Parts: sequence; C-alpha cells; structure tokens
Amino acid sequence: MSLTFSSGPLSGHSPETVNYRIDGPAHKLLMQEFPRRVRAKLGGETVFDTVRARLLHETGLPNRFYIPVEDVRQDLLEESDRHTVCAYKGTASYWTVSADGRKLADAVWSYPQAAGDSAAISGYLSFLHDDLTVEVGQPR
Repeated sequence: MSLTFSSGPLSGHSPETVNYRIDGPAHKLLMQEFPRRVRAKLGGETVFDTVRARLLHETGLPNRFYIPVEDVRQDLLEESDRHTVCAYKGTASYWTVSADGRKLADAVWSYPQAAGDSAAISGYLSFLHDDLTVEVGQPR
C-alpha cells in the first residue's frame, strides 16, 4: 500500500472502511526522517552519501528522498535555467548532474524558499531516483 496513492491515508481519496479521518487540505505533505544511510551513484561516482535523508510523502506523487545540500557532491552539479512552480511547495530550481561520463539534465531540484507547510524541505535537494543507483543501508 502507498500512503499517497490510491486509497492510502495521504491520497486524495482515503478509503471509507477505516477507523480514522485525516482532516486537512486535499493535498497533503508528510516529511519524515529516514533512519538509514542512503547513497546514490551515477556510474561509479558517488553523488550523495547521507545518514540525514528525509522522505517526502505527497498526495498523488511518488515518495522522494530529500538530501541535505551539505551531503551532496556540489562539484558534480551544474545549475540549470529551468524553474517550475508548485502550488504547495513554491518555486523549484534545477541542476544537471554529471559524473563518470554521464549527464542527467534537470535531474536534481530544490525549493530554496519553501514556506508555510512546506518549509521543512528548504535546504534539501531531491533527485530523479530512476537514473541513479541508490543504496539504502540498515536502520540506524
């Protein structure tokens, strides 16, 4: 079961056969500490390595790791001209990641000035996981 899709508790349509109700906005965000080491590689290069990842659950979207900026190899990132706007999180800035002879355009994003209910993601970067080799360690 997914928290954010189908009939999960953070989806837009929670099931009728439960013993709870989550009052609040139709679009929900839940960011939680992720108690494991998370490392991502592109080819043979480590892009990030952290024990401080956060996991964002968001209505209708796949879960995403958010990584502290300090735990990401900045030398592998090149700022992009791309920006998008999310009604819930604000304006996102993007980066291209290049490592081991490979280049993934706009595969990294951040909401540097997220406010309100989304403020917890400021100072974190997220990645398109599909293009990276992600290793998740044992719980701390």
